[in-house]
Amino acid sequence: MHTFSTSRMTAVKALSAIIALVGLFASSFYVAFAQETGISITPATIEETLDPGVEKQYSVSIQNLNKSEQTFYLFTRNISGVRDGGMPVFAPDNGEKTGYELSDWIKLPVTELQVPGGGATTMNFTLSVPENASPGSHFGGIFISVDPPKIENSGAAVGYQVANIISIRVSGEAVEKASIRQFSTSRFLYGSQNVEFLVRVENTGNVLVRPMGPLEVFNMLGNKVGTVMFNESQSGVFPNDTREFGGIKWMGDSVGFGRYEAILSPVYGDSGAKKTMSSTVTFWILPMSIIGPALGVLAFILIFAFIFVRVYIKRSLAHLNQGRRVVQRRRKGGSSATLLLVVVMLTVTALFLIVLLALFA
Repeated sequence: MHTFSTSRMTAVKALSAIIALVGLFASSFYVAFAQETGISITPATIEETLDPGVEKQYSVSIQNLNKSEQTFYLFTRNISGVRDGGMPVFAPDNGEKTGYELSDWIKLPVTELQVPGGGATTMNFTLSVPENASPGSHFGGIFISVDPPKIENSGAAVGYQVANIISIRVSGEAVEKASIRQFSTSRFLYGSQNVEFLVRVENTGNVLVRPMGPLEVFNMLGNKVGTVMFNESQSGVFPNDTREFGGIKWMGDSVGFGRYEAILSPVYGDSGAKKTMSSTVTFWILPMSIIGPALGVLAFILIFAFIFVRVYIKRSLAHLNQGRRVVQRRRKGGSSATLLLVVVMLTVTALFLIVLLALFA
């Protein structure tokens, strides 16, 4: 990953009016911007299916959000992947080709634009798909910067720039193949029905996939107690890449107790050829509002049994030392043994109730 030099970072800090804009790979490839950057480009994304050999024109609107006239620099780059958390990684100019590039297909009419303060201008550009373009998804973008572009030696996520992200799917034999590499909870044991899930989806095909589907939660009796829609925003997973989906939360409407199972079943692919993948994870909910009193009752019974056994042993030893008759010892021992049996039965009953609560609550 490319690291800015000290001089570069100093120059960036000097531009205090420009706040970093980070590309977010969501829904299609979504790039948000803050007004403090002084640049706006619309539309933020272009996504389309084209045939090999097709040439098509597109338009973008570039707005200067500052009060003074500004010169903007335009250039194109390829996208080579996406980091965990949805941040796209932009390919180096001299990096190894992945087969998913498209920056060379874009023809910009200009590389510099002067836009008056508060004004906007429209730029038309041409995208030409080569005759030998490989089927599947290709990714890149048009970037606008207040600094002249510099050649990077390694890929890095966009910062201090605004981008229009372009996703073109070339017609042909597409391979749609994805799987769930990880489906887990943040913890194994929870104190309430407030559970967070983590999902990692791997795309081993050659087209962008947008897995989406239900995440269903079941209690130990097999009753469905909750449903969360996974990836409702339809964020995409890059070809030959793995993407992490975090922050997926389920909040139930009851206290909850015992063992739970969550089943994730998203679908992906074109309409009429949908594919499904599935994964399961289990977790436990043990709220202290139930566990605390149960443990307290059990502790009281155990302490009572312990004290009783100690007293019983002392009394038995005292009777032996005093030389009492055997019949009296047996009579006393019989009543004490009965009490001991009652205590043991109470202890076993308490443990049995706790087990039933854990299994069927």
